[in-house]
Amino acid sequence: MAFKFASKLLKTPTPIIPKVLQKPSIYLQYYTTNNNNYPSKQEKKLTWNEYFALRRKRRLTERFVTVPTTIGGFGFSFAYVASREFDPTPILGQDPFLIYGIGTIVCGVTGLLMGPVIGSSIWKLFHRKQVKLMEQCDREFYKHVKKNRADPSLHSLRNPAPDYYGEKVKSVADYRKWLRKQREIVRKGTFHLGEEN
Repeated sequence: MAFKFASKLLKTPTPIIPKVLQKPSIYLQYYTTNNNNYPSKQEKKLTWNEYFALRRKRRLTERFVTVPTTIGGFGFSFAYVASREFDPTPILGQDPFLIYGIGTIVCGVTGLLMGPVIGSSIWKLFHRKQVKLMEQCDREFYKHVKKNRADPSLHSLRNPAPDYYGEKVKSVADYRKWLRKQREIVRKGTFHLGEEN
């Protein structure tokens, strides 16, 4: 009897749960979804003016870097050719001066082509926060260009395509001008269609 009494005293009492919390887990669901979503901030999006400004800076960086890479390509190849002893034996059946000259030009052109790639990498290094936003805006902008540019079949020598890929567009105002030109090409192309036949 004493044992039963002692075991009753040692038992922990069952907690009383309010009726509100006994209902289906609406509150718990609300709490977990809110807590899970709390740290993630809304994704920032660039305005078109910001996008065009950053795009211009990226292009300028690519062009500035292209100058030293091109000169470096020419310079290194010329220094290599100048340091070699002259050997009059033909290379691949051609005059050595011709082969060395072609090699120097190829090195310079390689530097010219590598410049934009290196420049873009340098720009990305200094603008890490904007890289994803820029890629997103690039995709969106090229979708607009693809959708709104004039049909290539409407182009002619009298009616050439102005900036087919939208590379000269540097601002929202430039984009509007580009749109007007594309519409004008469509209008002229459809109006003069079949005129020569």
